[in-house]
Amino acid sequence: MFGQAIEKPWFFSCSVHNEAVSRLLFVAEQGEPFVFLQGEHGFGKSTLLKQVQAECSRYGHSTVLVNLAALDQTALLWHLCGGLSIVPHAEPSQSQLMTAIRDELVGRSLCNHQTVILLDDFTRADEDVAPIIDFLSGINQQTDGAVSVIAAAESVTSPELQRLSALKVHLRRLPNADAVAFIQEFLNFLSVPQPSVTSDAVAAIVEHAEGSAAHLIRVCRMVGVAVDATPDLIIDADVLSMLTEETLVG
Repeated sequence: MFGQAIEKPWFFSCSVHNEAVSRLLFVAEQGEPFVFLQGEHGFGKSTLLKQVQAECSRYGHSTVLVNLAALDQTALLWHLCGGLSIVPHAEPSQSQLMTAIRDELVGRSLCNHQTVILLDDFTRADEDVAPIIDFLSGINQQTDGAVSVIAAAESVTSPELQRLSALKVHLRRLPNADAVAFIQEFLNFLSVPQPSVTSDAVAAIVEHAEGSAAHLIRVCRMVGVAVDATPDLIIDADVLSMLTEETLVG
């Protein structure tokens, strides 16, 4: 009634994504300090982090999800404080923020409580946040694995962080069969009737997306808007090509 409805989350289950989620949850369950989730832009890293967050919460773990784009070390610490429900004193120094975070995480560990920190867009931070990772890894050792950090990035350039990462989790392109299933599931999620989109249109979407989950979602949303506006519209490959040209989605 008031404003726009909040869209419920949607996750696609396929071999590529399931393997990545399983590996990341293994890191948290084993109490490993740090792991990188790597993958090209648009392959679903952000969505996967949200899925891991949901799974961790289901297991009773605390989670903090922070997008690092344009954040410096101090801003990251403030976000961590917010996610951990820490209220620092007025105008604290960086060291005071770190002390507050350490005390909170150690206190949770004494209650046998696992905390998983998820950092998205790791390489887009405003400054090197590796010292914060070292700080959190130290708390991991102090608490016998009660704190784990999962960071998502397109690539990892720091040899030190590569060595620190417990295992390699690489998000690959979706195979064609999974891409077709992705399209069918997401169109159903958008309440697009199956007869409204022909098989040659689905094949065209798969070809143009080249395994990118983000591209698949953009095109499917465009299809959903078109069908919602014109319920009798049948979208074949030609209509799809026209729509992508008109909307600059392609």
